[in-house]
Amino acid sequence: MASLRDKTLSSIFWSFLQKVGSRGIQFFVTIILVRLLTPADFGLIGMLSIFIALSQTIVQAGFRQALIQKKDTDEEDFSSVFWINLAVSILIYIILFFTAPLIAEFYHQPKLVSLTRVLALIFVINSFGYVQESRLEKQMDFKKLMYIHLPSTFLSGAVGVIMAFKGFGVWSLVGQQLTMQVVFVVQLWIYSKWVPMWTFNRAKAGRLFSFGSKLMISGVVHTIADNLYQITIGKFFPVQMLGYYENADKLTKTPTGTISSVLNSVAFPAFSQIQDNNEKLREGYKKIMQQVLFWLTPILIMGAILAEPLFHFLFGEKWLPAVPFFQILCVTRVFSPLSSYNLNLINVKGRSDIYLKLEIIKKTFLAIGVAIAIPLGIFALVYFKLIYGIVVYFVNSYYSGKFIGYPTKAQIKDILPIFALTAVMGVVVFGLNLFAHGLSDPVRVVLGSAAGISIFWILSHITQLGPYIEFRAVMAEKFLKKIKK
Repeated sequence: MASLRDKTLSSIFWSFLQKVGSRGIQFFVTIILVRLLTPADFGLIGMLSIFIALSQTIVQAGFRQALIQKKDTDEEDFSSVFWINLAVSILIYIILFFTAPLIAEFYHQPKLVSLTRVLALIFVINSFGYVQESRLEKQMDFKKLMYIHLPSTFLSGAVGVIMAFKGFGVWSLVGQQLTMQVVFVVQLWIYSKWVPMWTFNRAKAGRLFSFGSKLMISGVVHTIADNLYQITIGKFFPVQMLGYYENADKLTKTPTGTISSVLNSVAFPAFSQIQDNNEKLREGYKKIMQQVLFWLTPILIMGAILAEPLFHFLFGEKWLPAVPFFQILCVTRVFSPLSSYNLNLINVKGRSDIYLKLEIIKKTFLAIGVAIAIPLGIFALVYFKLIYGIVVYFVNSYYSGKFIGYPTKAQIKDILPIFALTAVMGVVVFGLNLFAHGLSDPVRVVLGSAAGISIFWILSHITQLGPYIEFRAVMAEKFLKKIKK
């Protein structure tokens, strides 16, 4: 039987392939769509993001984490959660269907009535696959999840691009998202080979909800806060401005979503299996945190420095107003995985009550900050998001550090060398980008990226940086195993 370490490494490998493949396809599809559609089209979808995300959070009700965290989950647990998800999703869809005119009136965008009623079908469709996906994650079968995600992303991207070419405008984005979820759910049923029983155990569902409800409320608070910028910009600024912000935000999520979500999806089920061993949790978290930042930080800093030629080359001149947003958000994203992993540790320990309290406190601070920043302009809003990200990390790390004996000071000490090497690399890339200003955009991007990656890698080797040594050791181990076979 495979050890937890081997199973975790294998899961990371397959999850990485899935995330890189999916994000890569989405990235190229986005490049095509932003050239065919207008910033206003993306802005309209951005206005609805909170309603869709909030509804999905309520439908899931924290049951996914509860199913993964519980050690003795049985078929009645899974089936009970399935029927709850389905019933709640239908109820919420009905509510959104009839409140769509109010949403359109809030933003003063009549198109949002029909867009809301069609796009809201997403979470009804998703409710048919939440449990199947949770089962595969609990089993750490990320190989199957890769086989499911890639075709879904490719087919939905093709639908979106074809619709955009045919002149469907904003509906191209709706068609893309609906196709993604339908194909994804159908494959989940095929690959998971799991069908719900015609049963509902109120007692078992209640125990799962006891853990998951706090996460649901936390998720609601987090979702509102996470989409607060879309609401604020959509309400107080032109719809095109929301389109610029939305695409800049999505682009920064490409590296962070790929790298951090790979390890995050594997970390929770893996850590849940050793939730009573603080020493292993501490060591595991340290290695994951270092690996994420080792790959993520230099990519984000290079992206911020090379933003202007990158946007001009990929998206065209009409998207250049998004560059300042992208640069600020790149720095902000450095702190995102740090915060999420610290929160994960709190959930692994089963303390969803503390998770909830922290979310309420942090999101209250966010709401106050946004209210103060609105009169100061949109850039004040975005800069406050950076400040908020830093504050959130310190709050999360303080509480999670108490549970496993890994305080914030120790965490910073372990990640500081990565930041130092990234700073050196950033100075070199910045100077090189200024020197190459007269060259074409593709040349500036390729030259700056190649120089940045080379410098960071060489510095990591010279200083024998911890995550660099760990990565080489894992790769060497994998290579030797293949040779022996």
